[in-house]
Amino acid sequence: MQPTTLLFYRLAGISLFVANFLLSNCSSNDEPDIVNCSTTDLAISLVSKTDPTNCTAVNGSISVTATGGGLPYQYKLDAGTFGTAAVFNNLGGGTFIITVKDNNGCEKSLSVTLELPSGLTATETDQTPNSNCLAPYNGSVTVAASGGSGTYQYAIDGGVFGSSNSFTALKDGIHTVTVKDVSDDCTFELSVNIGRLPTGVVYNGAGQIKELLQAKCSGGSCHPSNGDWFDYSTASANRNAIKSETQSGRMPKVGSLTADEKALIACWVDDGAPEN
Repeated sequence: MQPTTLLFYRLAGISLFVANFLLSNCSSNDEPDIVNCSTTDLAISLVSKTDPTNCTAVNGSISVTATGGGLPYQYKLDAGTFGTAAVFNNLGGGTFIITVKDNNGCEKSLSVTLELPSGLTATETDQTPNSNCLAPYNGSVTVAASGGSGTYQYAIDGGVFGSSNSFTALKDGIHTVTVKDVSDDCTFELSVNIGRLPTGVVYNGAGQIKELLQAKCSGGSCHPSNGDWFDYSTASANRNAIKSETQSGRMPKVGSLTADEKALIACWVDDGAPEN
């Protein structure tokens, strides 16, 4: 075999290896697999709890554990931030929501009540889910208190106490209603999870998802190897990837999305990705 012929085959082999390497690594790094969280086996359960010793003490605790899904797990208390700890200390009386998130981004929640010796407690009696993607929101909740002296005041999310036990203009998600027994300043925290209704965000239409994607992803800045996001059928089929990539900030690769723009994309996907 001539030297030039041998050199040609060697170069061709190297080129084929490099091409295959780039193709395999680009697709795996740029477009991670999206897990369907509606079918996950992720679960959270209570390990133990300790009630506070008196009305004003904050020595209660909750310990939970998670199974299934994808490791590692992260946990949060109410509307707090996720962390690795599965034990929550320094708690007073209240009903708390513990949420676990796995490595796939799936979440499961558990409600746990720490009881007060005085018997002061509170329950949710009525709720209106939120149906607005952006502010002003229209969710609401009403709570009922019992136990203690029978004279109560109420506050939500660290706000000012008042006599009303109903709260409006709430976004979907977790909120904390605090009930105070006026006679002894004893408090009980009730975490409530405001639901959501379809928000009306659609793919086509002025100021809607297609126009947003065209404005932010033109020129290939979103680099969607899973197809053309400007086509409804393709965008709808890949809606979970679109939500994951845009909410994380991985896309667009040039420029960025505002908080409201991210919210619109999330609302569209959570609504089932309607076209019109």
